[in-house]
Amino acid sequence: MRFFSLLREALSTAWANKVPTALVVLLVGIMCATTLATVGRTAAAEQQVADRLDAAGSRLLVVTDTRGGDLINPAVVDQTRALSVTERAVGVAIPVDVVNQVVGAGGTRVPAWSVDGDLSEVLTVTAGRWPGPGEALVSADAQLALGMDDPVGAVELASTTQVGDYSVVGAFEAREPFGQYAAGLVIAAEPDAVSDSLYVVVTDSAVAAAAQSAVIGLVDPPEFDSVSIESPVALAELQAEVAADLGTFGRTLLLGVLGAGALLVAIVVLADVLVRRKDLGRRRALGATRGTIVAMVITRTLLPALLGAGIGTAAGLWAADRFAAIPPWQFTTGTAILAVLAAIISAVLPAIYAATRDPVRVLRTP
Repeated sequence: MRFFSLLREALSTAWANKVPTALVVLLVGIMCATTLATVGRTAAAEQQVADRLDAAGSRLLVVTDTRGGDLINPAVVDQTRALSVTERAVGVAIPVDVVNQVVGAGGTRVPAWSVDGDLSEVLTVTAGRWPGPGEALVSADAQLALGMDDPVGAVELASTTQVGDYSVVGAFEAREPFGQYAAGLVIAAEPDAVSDSLYVVVTDSAVAAAAQSAVIGLVDPPEFDSVSIESPVALAELQAEVAADLGTFGRTLLLGVLGAGALLVAIVVLADVLVRRKDLGRRRALGATRGTIVAMVITRTLLPALLGAGIGTAAGLWAADRFAAIPPWQFTTGTAILAVLAAIISAVLPAIYAATRDPVRVLRTP
């Protein structure tokens, strides 16, 4: 039987037998909707965990020189940036308080960080120009606090024991994970400046442990307690374990839903085959091959399954949206395909049963 003839026969049979057709549509739709509303929320949560794991803040390694031993010099910063496991790396000095030079010592104090390295890895210039060594950029909040009409001017140290001033040449917005700099100013460090901390954003949470070992090797502290380390390794491991647990739970629930749905579809198809056994036996007696009968039963199940998958997917996405947990499109597409495949596979055994019955005996059955 040609493909289009087979399709036409399957369509006419499905339309003529509305009850089993509606049941297949309903069961496949329930499989898709239930999966997306339950397992889909788990998949969405797993994706959120993965996104947080990939966020720069979850990949930040901070090494601080606790004894002021000049361990974090420009050479160490450059070497750290050159590591294959490093996305960004800068040296940062302990923040100092500064005031508007025009206002003087009585002005509002804001923090200022001296940064050694490529400032574009820390911030984005929104006005003015990139600063040279000893020049500064001001955030919008700090500009307001300092009473500057424009992001230009000068600031000076608020300390009574230290003297120093910095020209402000523009404004900036901080990049993650350096959001704390939005409260003050960022100063371009002098070429030979030594930093108090080394901030490293690794390329991937999976390489956090290797990156930590490499960076510690470059810093080369004389004693273990010469540095303190804020590491993303523990957080990365915890998030990976949570993601794995969510994935296992989701797969188990998915298999349960698909298995139960496939069993019910198989029962519906078998019942339909038994009800239509004389029609199928008549086709066999008229020359239809066993392969044709199998193809007809499977196609007869496939068509309503496709309709049910479409309806169920739409309903499942609506339900997931109500909980603000839309699963990834890959999961949604995969769910619809798996539901249709489950329906097709569940129809194979009833189809084989129908194709292997003796047509003469079937036609003689009252």
